[in-house]
Amino acid sequence: MVDAVTFYRPGRRFPAFSVTGGRCELQCDHCRGRFLAGMRPALTPRDLEAAARELAASGGTGLLLSGGCDARGRVPLAPFLGTVLEIKRTTALAVNLHPGLVDREAAQAIMAAGADALSVDVLQDPATIRDVLHLGASPDDYRRTLELLAPSGRLVPHVCVGLQSEGAEDRTLDLLSSFPLRSLVVLGLISAPGAPRREVSSERLLGFVRRAVREVGAPVLLGCMRPRGRWQDEAAAIEAGVAGVVNPSTRTVEWAASEGRHAAWREECCALGP
Repeated sequence: MVDAVTFYRPGRRFPAFSVTGGRCELQCDHCRGRFLAGMRPALTPRDLEAAARELAASGGTGLLLSGGCDARGRVPLAPFLGTVLEIKRTTALAVNLHPGLVDREAAQAIMAAGADALSVDVLQDPATIRDVLHLGASPDDYRRTLELLAPSGRLVPHVCVGLQSEGAEDRTLDLLSSFPLRSLVVLGLISAPGAPRREVSSERLLGFVRRAVREVGAPVLLGCMRPRGRWQDEAAAIEAGVAGVVNPSTRTVEWAASEGRHAAWREECCALGP
């Protein structure tokens, strides 16, 4: 039994910034840009620099830099990478970048910016990529993105269970097991605010978690996007061997204590752990 677990609570000390505000060209069926509303806009490098300096001065621990995708599935981070490098040079803030799909030139620029983690959503289902993400890409484009960013040693794939077919989820794990990963973040499909209710079942989510813990040679974490009010899922994931859980329920924290598990708390994004 693993007798320790890390609980992540990013909160105000580790905010998420969107370089596109609420704009996303893909308008994926499960999001349609609604999740961007929970991020702070940073529409120019100057905006980001000012926000980072304010965050550092107020005791912040770091930031996530993300945004909506363009039609090719890429988050337009290029104008901001110099600012990221400056943030890393002049502050103690950790930075997690969410670049979307990349080509060789973009990958080299992203890795050179010095971010602490590179978070990449990974799918292997052509139908989901085409019909749900509305993206003219293929599973090989996701493989290529992993290949290009893996040399950084900071690659943190994210897999949203329930978004693609179960067979594609199996293929995604097979793919990820062949790469050197900093960690793997497992998410669970939920409805965006204002969208029809839809969420992944406990059985499917936990089945994926258990296989990931067995087969991926890196720590597995239960990320922030997942169905809430299901503390038993969090406890079962811990029992399965996940290294950390983001924003655990009070019941989960109480359960961990009753089980004699040592809990460490970190006020940052789980992509920075464990």
